[in-house]
Amino acid sequence: MSRLAISRETKDRRTEGGTLTNLGNAYRMLGQYEQAVVYQEQALGIAREIKDRLMEAMNLGNLGLAYRNLSQYEKTIGYYERALAIQREIKDRDTEGMTLASLADAYSGLKQYEKATGYYAQALAISREVKDRRQEADGLSGLMDTWQASGAPRLAIYYGKQAVNTVQSIRADIAGLGQDLQQSFLKGNEKPYHMLAEILIAQGRLAEAEQVLALLKEEEYFQYIRRDAAEASALNRRADLTPEEAEYEKRYREIGDQLMTIGGERGELLGKKTLTAEQSQHLAQLEQDLTAGNHAFERFLGDLTQHFSAKPEMTGRIETLRETQGIMEDLRELPPGTVAIFTLIGDDKFHAILRTPDAQKAYEYPIASADLNRKILEFRQVIQDPKLDPRPLAQELYKIMIAPMADDLRQAKAQTLMWSLDGALRYIPLAALYDGTQYLVEQYRVSVMTLASNTRLKDRPDQEWKAAGFGVTKGFEDAPALPSVSAELTGIVKILGGEMKLDDQFTQLSMREMLLKRYPVVHIASHFRFQPGNDTKSFLLLGDGGHLSLAELKTSANLFGGVQLLTLSACNTGVGDGAEVEGFGTLAQRQGAKAVVASLWPVADESTSLLMQEFYRIRESKAGITKLEALREAQLALLSGKVGINPTLDGDRGVVANRPASGAQRFPLGVNAPYAHPYYWAPFFLMGNWL
Repeated sequence: MSRLAISRETKDRRTEGGTLTNLGNAYRMLGQYEQAVVYQEQALGIAREIKDRLMEAMNLGNLGLAYRNLSQYEKTIGYYERALAIQREIKDRDTEGMTLASLADAYSGLKQYEKATGYYAQALAISREVKDRRQEADGLSGLMDTWQASGAPRLAIYYGKQAVNTVQSIRADIAGLGQDLQQSFLKGNEKPYHMLAEILIAQGRLAEAEQVLALLKEEEYFQYIRRDAAEASALNRRADLTPEEAEYEKRYREIGDQLMTIGGERGELLGKKTLTAEQSQHLAQLEQDLTAGNHAFERFLGDLTQHFSAKPEMTGRIETLRETQGIMEDLRELPPGTVAIFTLIGDDKFHAILRTPDAQKAYEYPIASADLNRKILEFRQVIQDPKLDPRPLAQELYKIMIAPMADDLRQAKAQTLMWSLDGALRYIPLAALYDGTQYLVEQYRVSVMTLASNTRLKDRPDQEWKAAGFGVTKGFEDAPALPSVSAELTGIVKILGGEMKLDDQFTQLSMREMLLKRYPVVHIASHFRFQPGNDTKSFLLLGDGGHLSLAELKTSANLFGGVQLLTLSACNTGVGDGAEVEGFGTLAQRQGAKAVVASLWPVADESTSLLMQEFYRIRESKAGITKLEALREAQLALLSGKVGINPTLDGDRGVVANRPASGAQRFPLGVNAPYAHPYYWAPFFLMGNWL
């Protein structure tokens, strides 16, 4: 005999109601929602009969959930509202918060976004009060989804980062549990990470999207040495906030922490069986404070909504396509075969203008900006894992950016392509674009133009170079040691002559003093930490552990004046977010450097050392060779295996696949060319004067 039958035979109405509730939930989980409704309605009737308000509210909520699964949102809302009234009556704050969030979900399903965000705001306040971080993360994630659906991506990004960082804080707290349990938790909470990354991608904020997706990487991914100061455990990292977002996050936490304090005191008093007159008075005051605090929290969310809903002003994206035809005359004075390519990402098309000394021609490729951004991010994810083959994705981007003008490039006898890049295109390693047979670097010299460098494109460098070298080999905090830097700098100074400052000798003061000697070449091998949206927290690590931030670099007085080539042998030095923060390389050009070699991702230590030494050796050994051709030949040397045969290295180096796009293939490992994968040679590119 079943439990339901026994409870009915014994007239145990409470057990009968509980059994009916469980049956309803079981049918709902099986997807049999109509049958679930039948059992929940019966359970609701019993709860009302025995006057169990807690059970009644629970059954009303279960009915609301069943009807939500049936997409009958009007009925859903009716049941949830009745459940909410009872929960408020019996002061069940935990369940009240869950019901408010469920109401928000229902209104969002009806596309009534204003009502949805109002309920989410109330739910968030309660989740902070009762210290339920899981519920808080769900509410923040719901707000991200709702604001994105209502056309407010900046606001969606703000809430998405809060959701991800809340989940990250929970992950850090359960780090002591078994690996299976940790992975199970993360698997069940991946949605806000992916949703936030998608929004960031659509907005062209790829550096932030990459950072969010990196939080989901397996820890083994970081076992091999890279010149990256941010390789701490994924459990302890957070999605970086822009200064604007950080300001509002601080206010969010302050108000929320006040609610937690008040709610905690209130909960302790409610847990007592009896209260003194003084305690009862204090409880009444706490109730008033809590109500006022919740209203203040909701007002803050309203202020936040108003602030982030305002659309930012255009930042001059189109200016590169409005260049005057004067560049054509400059091309005539540069070596034969030099052409300029200006790009623009439109809402539904990629645009490019090819300019030669004698002609110009426009091209376009039909693709939505969000789809193009997504392709770029997928390419970057695969190319940064030496186990995976990036060529299929590189070929897709080649078809968009190069193929439409390929015949014209051949007809113009192009040899050097100077690119002016728009938006997320700045994240592409152009040298690694692939036509199905060859990489772009095998066909052309490739450089990048910026507004800061255009006036110095024709300046001729000194034939004889001497170098000022700066490097860090020691580990600091979460920045691992870089054992290859010493050999790199020693080799470069031996090739060019000059002097170097290593580790403790490499301070901000010593660097400024040596830069005053106006060495033609400055080579810096260290860690660089790029934090999207924050130039104060984006910095170059100095040898004494100090930092040179992008904010300081921006306000320096012609720091790199007289420098003909600044080589930044570090990670992400060519990356900016295109909005609040410009890359180290771009800022260095504004500070006087005529040319900069910068990087697009966390680079490998040993192969970078070999590449840099080969670059300078080629430039010194071939009279009249340009910087750009020397860099190209050094990259080809790694690609072909001419440089880098090292029997101590195997193909793995502890690298684990970086959750690539579905279907990513393995890269064929070559015994005689251990650094043939573009991960090793393609991140470096030359900005500015390439002669």
